Amino acid sequence: MLEKKRDSSVLIALVDELPEFCQDYFIGRKNERALSTRIGYARDLNHFIDWMIQNHPYFCTLEKRHIKPSDFGQISASDMDKFLEIYSDEHEIRATARARSAVSSFYKYLTDTIRAVDYNPVSGAQKIKIPEKDYVIFLTSEEQDKLLNTIMYGTGLSPRQQAWHKHYEKRDLAMIFLFLDTGLRVSELNGIDNGDLDLNECSVVVTRKGGKQSKIYFSDESAEYIQDYMDEKQITTPLSCGPKEPLFVTLQGRRLAIRQIQEIVPKYVDAALPEKAGTISPHKLRSSFAMEFYRVERDILALQQRMGHTSLNTTNIYAKAFESVSHRTRNWRKDLTNDSEE
Repeated sequence: MLEKKRDSSVLIALVDELPEFCQDYFIGRKNERALSTRIGYARDLNHFIDWMIQNHPYFCTLEKRHIKPSDFGQISASDMDKFLEIYSDEHEIRATARARSAVSSFYKYLTDTIRAVDYNPVSGAQKIKIPEKDYVIFLTSEEQDKLLNTIMYGTGLSPRQQAWHKHYEKRDLAMIFLFLDTGLRVSELNGIDNGDLDLNECSVVVTRKGGKQSKIYFSDESAEYIQDYMDEKQITTPLSCGPKEPLFVTLQGRRLAIRQIQEIVPKYVDAALPEKAGTISPHKLRSSFAMEFYRVERDILALQQRMGHTSLNTTNIYAKAFESVSHRTRNWRKDLTNDSEE
C-alpha cells in the first residue's frame, strides 16, 4: 500500500509539469490504465512536449502549463518523425516504442474523447512493418466462454474426471482465467508465489523471460476467482498459503509443474471444444489474449508491453493475424450478402 501511495505521488508530480487539461487524462481516467502505465506515459508526454517547445515554431512561444488541447493540432506527421528520430538517438528502441505508444494514446484522447483535434500525427509517422506470418491458433471470445463454462460446471468431462472435478474447479478456473486475462507465459504463471499477488490492486509480480521482474495487472473478475481459490486452499492445504509458497498447487500442496499445467488445459479444451482438440495449449491461451487485446485496443506497442516481447516483430505476428482474420470475415460477409441478393 505504501508503494502504491508513493507511485501515486510520482504520477501527480509528473502531471503537475504537463498542461493543466492533462489532469483529467491521467488522474480522472484512472480505471482505464494501470498506475505504472500512466506514470510511464506521463514521463514520455513530458519529453514530447518539452521537445516541441524547444524545436517547433508554434510551440516555442507557449508556456507549457497553459498549452490548450487544440494547440496539438499544429503537429504534423513530419514533426512526429523528427521527434522519434531524435528520441531514438538518445534512448533504446524499446523506450522509443513506449514513447510512441504514449503520444499515440494521448492523441487518441484528443481526437476521439474530447475532439479537440481532427488528426493523429502518430498514425502517419514511422509506419510499422508487419511480418509475413499471418496465421495464429487462438480461441475466440465465444470459445473462451465455452471453455470457462466447462471448468465451472464440468460439462463434457468424463465420469472419472467429473468425480475429481470439485477438487480442482476453483484452482483451474483461477489459473486458466488468469492466462486468458493477462497473456502470461506458462513459466511466468508457474512461478507465481502467494506473496507476489496484490488482490486489492489486481496485480501480480512475475519473472519474465530473461529474468526481469514485471508487475502485471489483471481484472476484478480474475481477482475474485483467485480469492475464491485461495480461500479454499486455506482449508485444504493451509501449509501452502504462506507468502513464499506457490500460488497454484497440487492436492498435496506442492507447486504445479509446468508439465502438469500443460496437461490441464487440453483436458478442458477437449471437453468444451472437441473441434479444437489437440490444438490448444497454455501458449495458445496467451495467443488468445493477444488477439483479443489487439481487437479492442488496436495498439501494437501497448500489446508488446503487455506480452513482454523484446522484439516488436514478434508482437506484429498478432497484428498481421488479426488483419488476416478480419479480411477473411469481411469477404465471407460480402459473399453471404451477394448470395442472399441472388
